[in-house]
Amino acid sequence: MLKSFTLAILTFFTAFAYAGNGDKIATALQSGNTAELAAMFNSSIELVMPSTSNVYAKDQAKIVLDNFFKTNTPSKATLSHETNGSQSAMLIFDLVTKNGSFRVTIVANTGNSGFVINEFKIQ
Repeated sequence: MLKSFTLAILTFFTAFAYAGNGDKIATALQSGNTAELAAMFNSSIELVMPSTSNVYAKDQAKIVLDNFFKTNTPSKATLSHETNGSQSAMLIFDLVTKNGSFRVTIVANTGNSGFVINEFKIQ
């Protein structure tokens, strides 16, 4: 019984430890702050954009995102869904830009290395 209680408490606090990343990412998306987003990227990241899809090194992914935000100036980003597990998280954002609306899906590891984005999709 004590083990189950301890596991439940640990899971609860682990989920809340990464809950603030949704707000941080929404703010970065809304301002087009690719430096802040790239700081959370893994060393290689799957980046899916409306016109391209590839696995990029962290610095290359930042450049691709810079180009996206130059063409699609963001005006609003809101977190619409967030799922946190013990080892991973998925966040979905609604991004409004001057050229239309997009859905942004982020998949991250939340294990011992902290919050690290592995997949970043703009559709």
